[in-house]
Amino acid sequence: MSQHDHGKVCLKSHTVGGSRTSYGKVRTGPKRGNIRHVKSRINGPGLNRQHGLSLVELMIGLVLGLIVISAVFNTYLGSTRSSRFSEGLQRMQENGRYGIAVLQQGIRLAGYSTTGGLDPFDIAASSENRIVVQMQREFDCNGRDTTPNDGIAINTYAHDAANQLITCTGNIGNEVMPIVEGVDQMRVLWGLDTDDDAVPDRFVTYNPSISNQDVLAMRIALLVNSGESIRTRSGEETHVVLDRVFTTNDRIARNVFSSTVLLRNGELTNIAR
Repeated sequence: MSQHDHGKVCLKSHTVGGSRTSYGKVRTGPKRGNIRHVKSRINGPGLNRQHGLSLVELMIGLVLGLIVISAVFNTYLGSTRSSRFSEGLQRMQENGRYGIAVLQQGIRLAGYSTTGGLDPFDIAASSENRIVVQMQREFDCNGRDTTPNDGIAINTYAHDAANQLITCTGNIGNEVMPIVEGVDQMRVLWGLDTDDDAVPDRFVTYNPSISNQDVLAMRIALLVNSGESIRTRSGEETHVVLDRVFTTNDRIARNVFSSTVLLRNGELTNIAR
């Protein structure tokens, strides 16, 4: 049988016992129906050809992704800016209140002595941005024992404009101790009693001729900053610090803290004299 007879049915006859019997013999080659069945299984729905994204779909996906990233980034920046602003204001408030509290305590006890007659201030050593306070106390503002100085503590509160600090220097060891940071300005007015009624009549700036007998109160003010730029824009601001006016133009927040302190021992000093 030739190759062209592949897959065809051939009939043959065979004589057995005088009878003629016919039978068919099928070649083993694949039939056309079987071939179509195999092809349908190969090309079934699970193995269909897949297509990628079009250029338009890809560009839309990129744009949507950029929008989401931009929204997240803006939210992060806003949260960071708000946190920095809150921390700056909190730092400014804490420094201002603490600085005023320390100065109040130091000035209020000026002139304290169990024997009386101690001048509240060393006026000759004081200045517009420095107050020299004298009192009987075991330790000075740096914690040093005042026994070598007959138990008298002499504390110098001063403004370090270069480093924006309020410092205190004791008379034992003369060590400078920073008290408050972020202070742009410090102003002091001396409350004088000019008619001997035990009430301050006027507040004046420092003058070496001020008498301790006339000083009954002291008015102090601090211009405290936030320590860093916490505002989004620069802006010109005017700050009134007692008798002075200061102008700033930057992104740093500032506030004025002030207090009037009455001397507890002013009258005792005058009586002792």
